[in-house]
Amino acid sequence: MIRVFASAFFLFISTQSFAETSLGLQAYENGDKQTALSEFQESAQSGDATAQLYMGHIYREGINGNLDYRQSAFWYLKAAKQGQVEAQSFIGLYYTDGIGVNQDFDLAVYWLEKAAKAGDPAAQNSLAAIFKNGLGRPVDYDTAAYWYTKAAMQGHPIAQRNLGRFYEKGRGSQIDLIKAYAWYKVSSLQGNTYGTQSLRQISAKMSSIEVLEGEQLAKTLPRR
Repeated sequence: MIRVFASAFFLFISTQSFAETSLGLQAYENGDKQTALSEFQESAQSGDATAQLYMGHIYREGINGNLDYRQSAFWYLKAAKQGQVEAQSFIGLYYTDGIGVNQDFDLAVYWLEKAAKAGDPAAQNSLAAIFKNGLGRPVDYDTAAYWYTKAAMQGHPIAQRNLGRFYEKGRGSQIDLIKAYAWYKVSSLQGNTYGTQSLRQISAKMSSIEVLEGEQLAKTLPRR
């Protein structure tokens, strides 16, 4: 009897949490962050990882211009510890830049690697940047190229521009202007300003045949 009661109780709590989270998501998507915050609050405190993620978003974006990165980091970390991949990506970036937390490159890599290995392209791009710039560790172009490629192949436009840069400069691979052009092109087509600038600059160094080959290759590359 006690077990039946306990099961029913937890089912009720779970259903209530789902309803609150759903209302919070609806309010958030409608731009009503104050209502979303109220709806998410109880579920987040009860351990709902989705609610915790969106609490992080709300405090990061701010309500009426009032941002709170410490609260944002607090909720992202809560969700990250439960395996919420997007939260892991955000808290990894926070540790990289010292946003709402003390800067810590070891913790940044720890969380970004978890999200990157789970397939999150933003985390893959951020992790690559750490190895490219040697943040808290030696510069490692091979590892950076690996993660830029992972993100670029998922259509991440910033990673695509960054990977193009690696091919242009011969970082983690031999110089290949055609591949560099192709990655710049697909990044540019997705609206990345730096990709557009890099495309214009590299075109001046290439023959018309090389540009044509780059154009053809770009047609085969992924976009979001």
